[in-house]
Amino acid sequence: MLRSDIINHLIEKNDYKKYLEIGVRTPQQNINLIKIDHKDGVDPAGNCNYPMESDVFFEQIGKDVKYDIIFIDGLHLDYQVDRDISNSFKHLSEGGVIVMHDCNPPTKQHQIEHYDGHSPWNGTVWKSYVKLRMSDENIHMYVVDTDWGVGILKRGKQELFEYRDNLTFEFLDDNREKLLNLIPKEKFKKYDSSI
Repeated sequence: MLRSDIINHLIEKNDYKKYLEIGVRTPQQNINLIKIDHKDGVDPAGNCNYPMESDVFFEQIGKDVKYDIIFIDGLHLDYQVDRDISNSFKHLSEGGVIVMHDCNPPTKQHQIEHYDGHSPWNGTVWKSYVKLRMSDENIHMYVVDTDWGVGILKRGKQELFEYRDNLTFEFLDDNREKLLNLIPKEKFKKYDSSI
């Protein structure tokens, strides 16, 4: 199960009409696979209808522009992902969902801050996800254990994970299942329909 499978399932189940992808990079890997009436893509490298950084995109669109589903896969560093999540919630329709890639780095090397240009790289996306798991009780969130960890966020309720201000990989690794609210890919559709 890939991120596109999860996104398409959520679109079909909820009859979503408007999709935004932050961080298109290679269209054939995701955005071209998404089945929805309206798609917008944002990436400073191009290959999309908004060739710009996500901060600029959110500044330029009107505050009334809303999307039913937003996929975040841009710059893999938590300071930027924090902003992408915050801006996405401002432009998320009622009943909408945010999907995030790279939430479950398998090794310490996968989550380094400085990309070496050739290794698999999840960056520090997981830290943005975890900050919300520890601070915002008005979000329902979980990670599907597939495709480097596909995070699902929507307005709702959650029991907060105990706060930690030192987010190390060892902390993630020791608490991975509960911290990420990690579910196996085989249970995704059943789990999603129960919330």
